Amino acid sequence: MTEQWRDPIVECLSEYVLASPGSLGSDLLPAAKRVLTDTLAVGLGAFNHPAAAIARKYLGLFPADPNGAAIWGTNLKATPDKATLVNGVLLRCYDYNDVLSGRTSGGHPSDMVSALVAIADWRRLSGAALLSALALGYDVAEALFDVIPVDAPGWDHATVSAIGATCAIGKLMKLDFVQMREALGIAAIQHMQSDEIESSITNRRGDLTMWKRFHGADAMRHALDACLLASVGAEGAVRPFSGRLGFLAKFGVTEDLLPFFKERLKPGRLTAAMSHTNLKRWPVGSRAQSAIASTISAYRQMPKGSVVKSVHVATQPGVFHHLVEIREDPFHPISRETADHSLPYIVGAAALDGFIDITSFDLDKVKNATRAAFIANNIKIGIEKSLSEAPGSAGQNLSRVELVTEDGQRYVGDVRPGPGHRDNPFTERDVAEKLHDNGDGLLGSARIDALKSLIDGLETVGSAKELTALLAAS
Repeated sequence: MTEQWRDPIVECLSEYVLASPGSLGSDLLPAAKRVLTDTLAVGLGAFNHPAAAIARKYLGLFPADPNGAAIWGTNLKATPDKATLVNGVLLRCYDYNDVLSGRTSGGHPSDMVSALVAIADWRRLSGAALLSALALGYDVAEALFDVIPVDAPGWDHATVSAIGATCAIGKLMKLDFVQMREALGIAAIQHMQSDEIESSITNRRGDLTMWKRFHGADAMRHALDACLLASVGAEGAVRPFSGRLGFLAKFGVTEDLLPFFKERLKPGRLTAAMSHTNLKRWPVGSRAQSAIASTISAYRQMPKGSVVKSVHVATQPGVFHHLVEIREDPFHPISRETADHSLPYIVGAAALDGFIDITSFDLDKVKNATRAAFIANNIKIGIEKSLSEAPGSAGQNLSRVELVTEDGQRYVGDVRPGPGHRDNPFTERDVAEKLHDNGDGLLGSARIDALKSLIDGLETVGSAKELTALLAAS
């Protein structure tokens, strides 16, 4: 008689979690620190975003918890689930966090950082434990992205990242095998998210739905709750992955994935998925990073005082589709979010200013009449097949930008993946610059230097409270 109460996928994941190392070797530490530093930089830079302010306002509905987890950028503390939500919103206010692409789908696994930091802070866990749990969560997320077709049935990728987060949180909490199994049984079926937030439909203000800023953090707090509930004896679905209406069925997966997971997630071995994730130098989606780099490259070739007359962009089909074709009116953005999802505006701003940062999408710039006219009338964008035919170009989101000045001179930018892409990885200087660019205004340069130094040696730090203390501000 078959043991119908067993779910082999859940058991495989649970075995992987329990057998994973509690600290990382020197080969994996740099990637873990880079991901953590980059994610904190993204969060600090979004502190004043309206969605972040609303999340903190929500927090004010509840009593403070002096023994809780830190709320980044403040002196507040809250229960770890609420800290996960409030801090996690920061990571999605701008399209600035990482992208991990598997063979079938992809997502933003750095969403899990808010949950892992919250639980490590709350329980005073070591820096080594935090980094190793982060590596574990990325490995599980990447394995799932390799075989789960997230987009096809219309579910959002945070649904998948949350499974990686559940594994990572379970590792941090030292759940036993039964507790880990039940945590996954809860997480896999309780909170599947629709991809309607990525529909590109704008609201009456011209913004994309604000819930896009919340939903990743919301998924992570439910992953945390699943582990907390399991730790005190709550039981999840009997066959959450393999059942007739389980996780895999909801994604339309019919083949037996157990052999894949057993081979991919071998107990006791980490697969360095963090080294495969793509980081972003500028606060726009990954598909625009190469275009910005090419524009700035061309801009820096121009003699000082040159005036740009027109911009010509050649790009890959995926970039054109995502940042031009599916947008309501990309040559006439009316808000921050229609601008930072518009290739014409992004390239136009870089061509006019020579840089891109969070302020590039402030409403006074988006609605500036001179800038709006330039973007509407002086930018040409087309698809160039040769950019997709070069070896290794798949997933690089390549663009080539040519700037033409009023005196008729032409300046062509370099063509390469954006800084932070796995094929053009960040240097230590890049990581530090991004952290300072986003954190100095909130915490000050000296505090950011101290934060970077602490993360550089985080594997020797005894309590994550040392990390979160540096994230506090009045």
